[in-house]
Amino acid sequence: MACAEAECFLGRVSQPCLWYDMTSLRNHGGAVTGIQRAIMGVAGALREARVPVRYCAFRKKLGFHEMDAASVDERLADLATGRAQPTDKPRTAMGRVQRRLRRRFVGKDEANIPFAAGDVLLNLGFSTYQQRHRDLVARIFESSGVRYVGFIYDLLMSRFPEWWEPEQQQHTAEWFQFTGRRAELVLCCSEATRRDAAWFFDRERIAPVALRTVRLADQLQQAVLAERRRDASARPFVLYVSTIEVRKNHRLLFQVWKRLLERNDPATVPDLVFVGRKGWLVDDFLTELRNADHLGGRIRLRHGVGDAELAQLYADCLFTVYPSIAEGWGLPVAESLAHGKYCVASGTSSLPEVGGALVDYHDPFDVAGAHALIERAIYDPAFRAERERAIREGYRARTWSECTDEILDALAPLLGEAERARAANRRQENDPRRIGSVS
Repeated sequence: MACAEAECFLGRVSQPCLWYDMTSLRNHGGAVTGIQRAIMGVAGALREARVPVRYCAFRKKLGFHEMDAASVDERLADLATGRAQPTDKPRTAMGRVQRRLRRRFVGKDEANIPFAAGDVLLNLGFSTYQQRHRDLVARIFESSGVRYVGFIYDLLMSRFPEWWEPEQQQHTAEWFQFTGRRAELVLCCSEATRRDAAWFFDRERIAPVALRTVRLADQLQQAVLAERRRDASARPFVLYVSTIEVRKNHRLLFQVWKRLLERNDPATVPDLVFVGRKGWLVDDFLTELRNADHLGGRIRLRHGVGDAELAQLYADCLFTVYPSIAEGWGLPVAESLAHGKYCVASGTSSLPEVGGALVDYHDPFDVAGAHALIERAIYDPAFRAERERAIREGYRARTWSECTDEILDALAPLLGEAERARAANRRQENDPRRIGSVS
């Protein structure tokens, strides 16, 4: 009843219902990554805003099932711990036997369809419905008349196939094909991604679909930081937050730090800290890094870093770097600015959208150019202080509530005039001029 306005009891037609897809969060276990953060952030903002919305999840061959508010809150809290287990656990052998017997003697389960014609289903997940279930999902969309809205974070596996295995490329291409063919609207996290989406749909000969850019939030999940001062005896360091994979361009920083140590007093060169899990196609680089005795351990790797510890690393570092060759967005650049820290980044794809004039950029393949910017940031503290002042005065961290308001604004034409008016009211209430700058 949450989406049926009171006027429906007076004989007037109710507004279409907005459904939020929680499938990716129900199926996720362990620490959350960027996409889960986005889904959680918007889900939490929707709950706090108390807009008319209902939540659902796809359960394999059983169709879509509604989740009540308490279940949504419980799942979000569980995921925030970083130790959550998938809600839909693999079926036991006995469970599979029971299911086959029930099908044989009772009949096949009917796919559950909670949607009404004209409703809107918003899915911020990636590859949410497995390949073998997509035909069923498509039939549910068609039979119910629900309007599907998808989200694309990046199409880098299609743009740069050399960085991924063929199976990964095929898997993602099939998901984006499904998204383009089934969605009435596709939201993209940056203008760079929106351009790539248009390119991909044209390449696949998929009829043009409405595309709209929605900027994600910058904030980390709420974390309580231990009140402590930085250890004065600890070595100063520069921070790079990223999965260790080819396109993230860690090798360029390896070359930069070799130059720094060769051309300066090694005692004055800060450490370089890589924070992120190991990705793919980087075994050769990690071997090279381990064998680089001449670096004297000045490049350090950190894995399994939680939100509180990561926030402390941002607070303690001299500045951050982000030399990635291509991105869909580039959240760590935004996080750096949100923590008031200067960043040296590559000027490719979406990254200038994130940092604007507050970040200094280099070509991702230009070692000399990157070295010059990083060396200046290390040895000119007055310059670094001035850049940090500009960040404090010119950058305001974006919240998940603001991101959610922009999403609802994009959905307003599908949800009708009532939601369009609500979106306008939210925009006025959340006018940036009403909120002070975040230092």
